[in-house]
Amino acid sequence: MKNYINLVLASAIGLLLSGCQEGLDRFPLDEITGENYWRTENDLKLYCNGFYPAYVVGFGSGFQDAILEPWGVNIARTAYGDVITDNAAPLTYSKVGTDEYISHISGGQKSGGWNFDNIRRLNIFLDNYRKAAVPTATANKYLGEVLFFKAWDYFEKVKLFGDVPWLNTELNIDSPELYAARTPRAAVMDSVITILNQAIAYLPAKGSEETNRINKDMAQFLKSRIGLHEGTYRKYHKELGLDGTPFLTYSVQASEALFGKYSLLQGSPNTVYNSLFATESYRGNTEIILWREYSAALNYGAAFSRYFAQNLRHQFGATRSLVDEYLCSDGLPIANSPLFKGKTSIQTEMENRDPRLTQTIANFGTYNLAARTIQGANNAPLPNLATLPGNKCPTGYRVAKWFYNNPADWDRTTLGQQAAPMFRFAEVLLNYAEAKYELGQATQTVIDQTINLLRKRVAMPVLTVGKEPTDPRLDAIYATYTGGVINPLLREIRRERRVEMAFENTRWDDLMRWKTGRFIDVPVEGIKFVQSQFPTLVVNKDVFLSEEGYVLPYAKTIPAGRKFNEAKAYLFPIPVQDLQVNPSLKQNPGW
Repeated sequence: MKNYINLVLASAIGLLLSGCQEGLDRFPLDEITGENYWRTENDLKLYCNGFYPAYVVGFGSGFQDAILEPWGVNIARTAYGDVITDNAAPLTYSKVGTDEYISHISGGQKSGGWNFDNIRRLNIFLDNYRKAAVPTATANKYLGEVLFFKAWDYFEKVKLFGDVPWLNTELNIDSPELYAARTPRAAVMDSVITILNQAIAYLPAKGSEETNRINKDMAQFLKSRIGLHEGTYRKYHKELGLDGTPFLTYSVQASEALFGKYSLLQGSPNTVYNSLFATESYRGNTEIILWREYSAALNYGAAFSRYFAQNLRHQFGATRSLVDEYLCSDGLPIANSPLFKGKTSIQTEMENRDPRLTQTIANFGTYNLAARTIQGANNAPLPNLATLPGNKCPTGYRVAKWFYNNPADWDRTTLGQQAAPMFRFAEVLLNYAEAKYELGQATQTVIDQTINLLRKRVAMPVLTVGKEPTDPRLDAIYATYTGGVINPLLREIRRERRVEMAFENTRWDDLMRWKTGRFIDVPVEGIKFVQSQFPTLVVNKDVFLSEEGYVLPYAKTIPAGRKFNEAKAYLFPIPVQDLQVNPSLKQNPGW
């Protein structure tokens, strides 16, 4: 078996982070249990290598056309995850969040997220790694990696299902744990923090790790994210009866551990933000903490840049809900800024706005395909609305973030080399600002260290505590869909998060932890329709409009609009088959 592993590695396509090999993703790690294994450091390393592509997914690999359950989004979830939120509208509307989601059967890609294969493989390592004849410090490096991945896996499961079984060891077909009830959320999350702290202790510091392996800072980042999510989830989901304060403190501490080590990428305010997401390498980048690299030398890549440029994955557009949230260049919301030119067209509404707007959403005629066009893809001058030929942008707000204008990379198809950032320092700043607010500690110094650094990068006015702008438009949305307005400082911290992290797969988690799922009910609207710009389209036949003249992409498919079911949709259902096999499992409420 060991010789077979080495053969796989010898012909595989390189380690990832900057790159583990896809071949290992299919290697049966649970078969490495014989007496001839678990002897050397190389055995430990090879076993751990197989976890990298399972967790540092990036844009996937090859045609990257797999669909991730239960979200129903493309495997390049970092870029596409927002299609199930109020940030985006795909051509075929998402049934997640519209009370139409149906629980999947068990097993494989269709497990609905209730899949413990990787947990079992991680536990195999934990049961066996001590057998290796290596110094404790050497073994602990790989132990730290496994604990990091296990904490990450369980965090994702808790977000999906709440209570989940906590498994400490490899199970056999007759193990009683297979028929046990779920472990309460509080106990699982305490265990997550415990093993993540162990991972932080065991992992090497940044710069002292072996090339392309997990380090201490990556674990601190994960702790920052987990602490904020669990702390705010507990605060706003009062039905849990759990105190979120300890987790908010964990987030603050982990964020502070990264301060001074990373900084935001700087450049021209009108290009720096977009350029951060369109590159083939983050080596030397001061903002990116964890990323997946694709290697031409190792013949390893993903068909991301080509198909994102063609808009084939989900064929989606941004929503007016997102666009309206961007401030004007004077730091005021569109509802009360004298600089706002109105919504008579996409061109007018994008004038005098936060520079991140036009670096996230393409104005007409911008982000044209260079050198030549991919067949059916050049929808830059005017986006292809739902009934126009070519690739669709149902709202008219074509997403420019992630657009890598490189024909050579499009021609590589499945060997595309666009790099995939997974953890970046901007999120740490946002985590810190929000956690400090929730702890009652959001001073001007905190805001200057976080929110205002993000604003200064794009030459936006700073946020001053106690002098936050009014925003009747956004306050009305909170009042309508959550039952009340929130503190203006918190509103601005959340706004900054939505703008900075748009289309980085954080919005769904944010809506769930804030208990603001009904923001998905905000009517899905697109651009202001200007007939002269689309002379061939007939209103009420080819395109449907709101009373204000905004494109309505779902006027025919879901005329009543998206409906988030608050009674159940904050958690996903356990697959029916699993409930039948294990009667001790109880379904989540409402499913």
